[in-house]
Amino acid sequence: MTAETILLVDDEASVRSYIRNILRREGFQVLEGVDGVDALQQVERHQSPVDLLVTDIRMPRMDGLALARSVNEKFPATPILYISGFPFDLEEERTLHPATVCAFLAKPFSRQTLVEAVRKCLSRARHTA
Repeated sequence: MTAETILLVDDEASVRSYIRNILRREGFQVLEGVDGVDALQQVERHQSPVDLLVTDIRMPRMDGLALARSVNEKFPATPILYISGFPFDLEEERTLHPATVCAFLAKPFSRQTLVEAVRKCLSRARHTA
């Protein structure tokens, strides 16, 4: 079985590095984007659906919400794990996109919290596929 692919998008290099290192140690393949525009280019280059989108909400050029909608237009089954240092109403977003909005993690979060959320989102996606 090939490693599941996670698209990680955050405009802060230190945050991306922290998350990337955790996910790679857990055996995931990680694609990275510095913002939504860059992430969409990564999706185009990858040419197959990613298994999970982990995205910051507030970013320049294209925020995480617009990115999630764009990814879901192309790959409707891709689950989304939102991350942010700012408050976020997950339930409102879940109402708009019930099939794909999986979880929200407030920064800073621990390694264990991240891994648990990623595994929950991937497991849920597998069961709804």
